[in-house]
Order: sequence, then C-alpha cells, then structure tokens
Amino acid sequence: MIQANKLSDQVYHHLLAEVLAGRLAPGTVLREVELAGQLGVSRTPVREGLGRLAAQGLAEIRANRSAVVRRLGPEQLRHTYQVREALEGMAAELACRHLTAADLAHLDSCSAAVPDEGAPGYCDACHRLDVELHRLLALRSGNPVLAREIAKFHDLVQLVRDRVASQSGALPLALRQHRQIIAALKARQPARARKRMIEHIRASCAVAVRSATVEVSL
Repeated sequence: MIQANKLSDQVYHHLLAEVLAGRLAPGTVLREVELAGQLGVSRTPVREGLGRLAAQGLAEIRANRSAVVRRLGPEQLRHTYQVREALEGMAAELACRHLTAADLAHLDSCSAAVPDEGAPGYCDACHRLDVELHRLLALRSGNPVLAREIAKFHDLVQLVRDRVASQSGALPLALRQHRQIIAALKARQPARARKRMIEHIRASCAVAVRSATVEVSL
C-alpha cells in the first residue's frame, strides 16, 4: 500500500512537471494505457496521478480512461486571476512582517540575475523571479491553507505562461512590477506590498485574457 502511494506520487509529480514545463501542452490527451507503458507502471498509479492533476485544475478527466490538459479560455482566466488577486494581495501583506533578511537577499539575487531584455536567458530569469517571489510570499504568509491555494492557482496559470510571455511588453512589465513589490517588502510596508501585488495580478490578468481572446478568435 505504501509503495503504491509512493509510485502514484512519482507519476503525479512527473506529469505535473511536464505540464508546467509546456511539454504537455493544453489540449494534449493523456491516456492511461499509453502513460503506463511509457512510465513502466500499472494503470492504477497513472489513474491516481491524473486524478490529482484534475483536482489541481490542470486536466479534465474523460470517460474513456483518459484526461486532457486544460486549455484556459478568457472567462476561466479572468476568474482565476480574480481569486489570485484576493489571495496573493493578502499573502504579500502578511509576509511583509515575516520575511527574513536572507529571504530579501534571495529575492534581490533573483532580480539582479535577470539580464537585459533580449539577452540569452532573459525569459528564464524572469520566470524564476516570478516563481520565487510568489511562492516565497505564500510561504512566509504564515498561513499554510493560503499558501496551498496560492500554489494551486499559480500552477494553473502556468498553462498560459508561454503565450502570455510572447505578448509585446508583458515580461518587462511583470519584471518592473516584481521589483516594485520587492521594494515595498524591503521597506516593510505591508499595505504598499499588498497594493503592488494587486496591481501586478490585475496587469497579468489583462495580458492573459487578451492573449486568450486572440487565440480563440483565430
């Protein structure tokens, strides 16, 4: 029983990594039999792994022993970002009181590691700062329930990361806003940190919804 659970965990984390990395793109059909063969496991841990992906909102279970990676439309994105705005604004305010000097130094290091726009590694460095900032604030909020929900929704919007990043000016805007949030945190201004985070989430929402609307119209 314990070994089976460990195996299903491994399958889930493998699938999650593939989805978040974009190697399993939205619309990809995930079939139990094929995945079991590829991963060298039985269908049971695959079924459990797909169920966890569905619970996270990253896939939709089909009736024929398969699932499909979700493709988020404009309305789904708008709703998702509205929830993120509420959760992450609160997390930024709470975390501002709990961040350590080491935490802030880590964020500064991630920010400083972003090269000039257009240079090799620019997109990856922007993404790393995004992940590190949002996850750290969730962790330092001191509320594990809040942190878990933030992680779930942050994972969900990774489904549209590439198409959002391709929008003109999206990455420089997000980078600038991330640095404004960090500045508020370093100044130990909780209300300002919350305000900056909300502004950032709303701006990200606008870009994501716009990109999804364009995709639907094509």
